[in-house]
Amino acid sequence: NMEENIENAHEICTHDGVLLKKVNSNCMVELNTTGSINLIHSLATNELWIEWRPNDGFLISDTDTQEQDEWSFVDTIVRRNRTTSESLIFNTNTNNITVKESQAQTPPKQRIIRVKLKDLKSVEVLKNGLVIKLIGRADGRPHSEYVFQHGNADNFVRSLSSTHCLQRNHRNRNVYDVVEDHNRPQDRDKLQKTFAELQIDDIKSGSGWISNMMRRPYEQTMDIFAKIADVYVATPVSPTSSSPDNSRSPAGQNVSPSNVMMQSTTEDYEVLSTSPRLLGSDSEAVTVPNPAKRSGSPETPHLPAVEVQPRGQPLSEMVWRSMINEDGSIPSEKVDLIKEKIFRGGIEDDIRAELWKFLLDYDLWANTSQQREHRRSNKRIEYYTMKSQWLRMTPVQESNFSDFRDRKCQIEKDVKRTDRTHEYFAGDDNPNLETLHELLMTYVMYNFDLGYVQGMSDLLAPILYVMQCEKDAFWCFVGFMDRVFSNFDMDQAGMKRQLHDLTRLLAFANPRLHGYFVETGSDNMYFCFRWLLVWFKREFSQDDIMRLWEVLWTGLPCINYHLFISLAILDGETDTIIGNKYEFNEILKHVNELSMRLDLDTILAKAEAIYQQVKSAPHLTDEIRGIIGEEPVEKVTEIHTDSDDESDAVISGPTKSVEEEEKLQKKIEEALEQSMYFNFY
Repeated sequence: NMEENIENAHEICTHDGVLLKKVNSNCMVELNTTGSINLIHSLATNELWIEWRPNDGFLISDTDTQEQDEWSFVDTIVRRNRTTSESLIFNTNTNNITVKESQAQTPPKQRIIRVKLKDLKSVEVLKNGLVIKLIGRADGRPHSEYVFQHGNADNFVRSLSSTHCLQRNHRNRNVYDVVEDHNRPQDRDKLQKTFAELQIDDIKSGSGWISNMMRRPYEQTMDIFAKIADVYVATPVSPTSSSPDNSRSPAGQNVSPSNVMMQSTTEDYEVLSTSPRLLGSDSEAVTVPNPAKRSGSPETPHLPAVEVQPRGQPLSEMVWRSMINEDGSIPSEKVDLIKEKIFRGGIEDDIRAELWKFLLDYDLWANTSQQREHRRSNKRIEYYTMKSQWLRMTPVQESNFSDFRDRKCQIEKDVKRTDRTHEYFAGDDNPNLETLHELLMTYVMYNFDLGYVQGMSDLLAPILYVMQCEKDAFWCFVGFMDRVFSNFDMDQAGMKRQLHDLTRLLAFANPRLHGYFVETGSDNMYFCFRWLLVWFKREFSQDDIMRLWEVLWTGLPCINYHLFISLAILDGETDTIIGNKYEFNEILKHVNELSMRLDLDTILAKAEAIYQQVKSAPHLTDEIRGIIGEEPVEKVTEIHTDSDDESDAVISGPTKSVEEEEKLQKKIEEALEQSMYFNFY
């Protein structure tokens, strides 16, 4: 695409003084020519392009009087106004340079080089920021190479990063991989505009928050969402505090936001309430008719009515003990009963730590007590081995290990602001904060590909509070991260997939609200980002979040059930959002103001009801079936080969001999001993 025109183009950024070093044969005439490199957004096709355009009126001298690198530039008779950045390159000695007579000849047609960003695999920064190389996606070969005469190639990469289209390669820090499904520029602008209009001084006045958004878009986005929560949750909300919509409540009643959220506002749709009738005995239930009836669209298929089951009692110690065999194992049929009980009512406080170990795969249901103890002993050794690795890292090693150093710095900053209002983590010099720090550092050693990303400390804090034991908390955290690791992918693929799935579920279960989001340009669902990232950690109290997480950890009634929690919250806010004609900015603000104002039991009951409606809908599509883990109607025949088995055999590698195992065990014990010494003495 050397000459392809870009319709209705918008120039995002431009960098001058860029010399074309390498290109394919079509543009050989422009080699060693200086020009400008631009990032272009095509409004017509919603695509990003990289464009290099040669400057008018400059030719390359072939004399030997160069002072800059191996190229020198000659000013011809035809001139144009130079930009400030371009003028910096004209510090060469031109006394002995011959001006080429170009007036008598027709100048050759300039070749403009353009490439779609999606057609590139990566961008490489070479020679200390002087050179960038564009690598094609189709064949993996170099597309073109450019020399930045001002040494500002990193500035161009930062400009690209501001579009959320690049991610740094884990194996080579000089390589930036192109994200295929990067955010649309208009969506990015909408997010940045939202942060500005919310007037959050703590964010805007922070050092370099805008530059950080460009340099580290993913981490900075999460940091901003976290700070948004802190702003709105800073003032405690009493149960009797009034709602922003109190003026619209019947008879001017002063009710809590959670009650306003569940009020019935139409005759043909009865919304869940917090009355004792719903949350009381198991014999009573509330019928939830089709939410599509609110849309006023006769073409919208109706969802079937279902009975909402009230929440049950938490799993008690007596019931739990009755499920365990004499040898300590739990039979599979009892496991299903236990999970069902937890899904219905949660776990009593006295046995929560014990049950979480099973739910998070630290303890195995089928293991006997003896097997379980042996497994824990091995896990303990493994934990302290990894811990000793970073404890024994020298300052010189740290200074030469930028990835480790950056993650350590980020952990130290995040730990200081994690759950500080909770008594367990409150106060200065709190030893529990030190434990939190050590656990996160050890997880970096356990999974260095993922390392640490903002938000992980939110997931670990409640686990540490419940376990009250460092090694147990670590392995439970590992089990949790194994479920949500895709939330922290640097390319945001996991979060994008969840937001997409949530949008599809909303369109199916609540077409009225989905249609409104489409009309207001809010169907990207960014306002749910924080919910999904840390599993509603900032939306509920510590007691509530423990109950919610253990419900979700059961895996019942389907995969992606946390999306139905989001649907339940949004369903309760439908009338408020549409009635007040909220647009994207107001929706984001309103959603964040729901923090600590939500009634968990009502939301859990409603989420299950919505799931039952969706699952039993006669017009259920294969797309929705896939989201909830159901088999598709139109099955695709899979062709199996033996190659997978062969590859698995290669990956597994050779089995260690007994002697090698003993030698390795000895090394582990030595590392453990050293780790314990450095940690406690």
